[in-house]
Amino acid sequence: MAVEHPIQVRSFILGSYPIRGFLAWAHGDREAIFIDPGGWDEAILATVREFGLVVKVVVLTHGHWDHTGGLNEMTARLQAPVYAHVDDSRLLANPPDVGLEGGEAIPCGSARWQVLHVPGHTAGSVAYVAGNVVFTGDTLFAGSIGGTPNYVEYERERTGIRRHLLTLGDAVHAYPAHGPATTIGIERRCNPFLR
Repeated sequence: MAVEHPIQVRSFILGSYPIRGFLAWAHGDREAIFIDPGGWDEAILATVREFGLVVKVVVLTHGHWDHTGGLNEMTARLQAPVYAHVDDSRLLANPPDVGLEGGEAIPCGSARWQVLHVPGHTAGSVAYVAGNVVFTGDTLFAGSIGGTPNYVEYERERTGIRRHLLTLGDAVHAYPAHGPATTIGIERRCNPFLR
């Protein structure tokens, strides 16, 4: 039976409308994933070099410009394929290298990143979970949820969060693109939008 190694996470404030982009890898691995390149910062490359990493995959939680503003520079610098949900492809300047539908597992080193489709904020909003870490983009925040264009999408988002995110363990650390990290347990108990 394979031993699951803890996921290491480093965050970067990126872009002109700042978001948190994340570099993540399983402890002891060299292969890393990058989530939401909202801009480019040389600190990303410095961190990759410091830990002896290779970014194997760049993933988008959704296609809004504040999450994709650094995509061209990142892929030029790091030569990694881009993964995004097919329903948000129209929001991107270029189609992703890999179109996701939800339910896939993206291998990266010893980690397998499960793709959870949680539409509402956009049609193609997804979260990525491995071990005790989930990256929620603009879907689930500490004490809040992502904005939606109408009530139908609001209820769709809440249903998706309950089905895919709140069913994760209480101790799973949730990293949204805006604001502080939280845990699934805290959001299940305290998030007023999920009551």
